[in-house]
Amino acid sequence: MIYEIHLYVPKTGELTPAMMEWLYEHGQESGQPEPFWPVRRIRPHALARRLMRLDATLVPLQGPGDDVELHYPNAELGIVLYLHDRGVILFFPYMAYSIYSRVVLGICYTYIRYLYEVAGFWSFDPQINRFASGDDFGALERTAVLMDQVMPKLLST
Repeated sequence: MIYEIHLYVPKTGELTPAMMEWLYEHGQESGQPEPFWPVRRIRPHALARRLMRLDATLVPLQGPGDDVELHYPNAELGIVLYLHDRGVILFFPYMAYSIYSRVVLGICYTYIRYLYEVAGFWSFDPQINRFASGDDFGALERTAVLMDQVMPKLLST
């Protein structure tokens, strides 16, 4: 199973539930006027270059359209940053009771924190319905606890 965290730059400076509802309802519609969008437009290729200055080991792949995928070089960790015109989706596998889960979360949190500091990205974790700024260190622990609680249930079914 894949865990995902969505990252956006809210126009108001803080990501809210109403913004996420709007994005889920209208985010795939290309005809929405810019003033209606609650999050800023980004340039995926420019952001990819910036992330690759942070971590030169990331492997870039062209996604659909202008989207970009950045893969962590160790494929066994399964970390992928998917950059699109409104934000970033960070994918990584569910892991539980493992040193690898803390390593993966630490790597992911480094990207989240960097995006927050350099561009004002906020994160939304749909698995726990939680919004966080990049300086919310507790979000990392909440994610680890969730994976520790959920993964054994998934493995037993």
